[in-house]
Amino acid sequence: MFSQVVEIRVNEQLTELITKYPQATIVNRKAGTIRVPVNNRNVPGLTLNLVLPKEYPSVVPHVAVAPANLDHPWVQPQGKVWHESIQKFYYQHDEKALAKLVGHLLGSFEKAGLGASGGQYARQSGPPEVPGVQKDQQQGSSSPAPVPSHDINLEEVKSEIAKLSEEKLLELLTDKEAYAQYMAGMKQLNNMGLSIRELVLKNQAVAESSLEKQNQIADVKNQIAIIRSTEVLEVKNKYEALAKEHNSILSSINVNTLKEKLSEAATKADEESEELSQQLVDKKISVEAFLEEFCKRRELYHKRTMVLQSLDH
Repeated sequence: MFSQVVEIRVNEQLTELITKYPQATIVNRKAGTIRVPVNNRNVPGLTLNLVLPKEYPSVVPHVAVAPANLDHPWVQPQGKVWHESIQKFYYQHDEKALAKLVGHLLGSFEKAGLGASGGQYARQSGPPEVPGVQKDQQQGSSSPAPVPSHDINLEEVKSEIAKLSEEKLLELLTDKEAYAQYMAGMKQLNNMGLSIRELVLKNQAVAESSLEKQNQIADVKNQIAIIRSTEVLEVKNKYEALAKEHNSILSSINVNTLKEKLSEAATKADEESEELSQQLVDKKISVEAFLEEFCKRRELYHKRTMVLQSLDH
């Protein structure tokens, strides 16, 4: 929901920008890149390039100028543009903030007597120091430090609004500029912006974790597909070959022939056990050897007899 509100607010600012400065071009809406030509007689083709970071409007836009080798107090190496006045616009609450920023930049670069390095202006080595603002924040760093969580206290908001006079309330309802300034100054809404940024960072971490798991799932699916196409197919072919052989053997067996062979085998086992008994009587075999061999023959005889009986039924 918050991301949709932010997207609507940014679209409103872009619309206001294009309406007021038709020469401005949105190069890539998704990437937030904007190109604005500057009318300066000394530098033909002078162009301002704005980039809206992913955290915009919680952070200020990035601004650069081309060509980059200009002598201007706002221009840093590689054409980056910075001045503390860029921070004064209410990007989070004012729908005309981008248009005001571009107007402010055009006013500075169109009127200045620009030239190449060594010209009228001495280039600054970096942005001016602003009390209470770190250097990376002045440059619109795209990787802000983690922010603490803040909750909106509705009671405090109601209390502050209740303290306003009728004239002030009427002014806020009719004057967009006054409304934007008032909203930008409310501590609770600033805290809400910080909370939104924190939620965005958390959602990004969850999304990255989900992408990693999707890659793992894809790897497992690939392994399963390989197993199905190789090992499973091999086992299936072996099973089908054995089943075919088994069915072939069963189909070639005659029941009567099988019964005759079983009967002959059972009789043979019985005769062998009788011969062992005779050898024991004639003392041609020891008792231990007799017991071992006799048990084997009788067991074999009974197995074949039982199979033969099952075939009769």
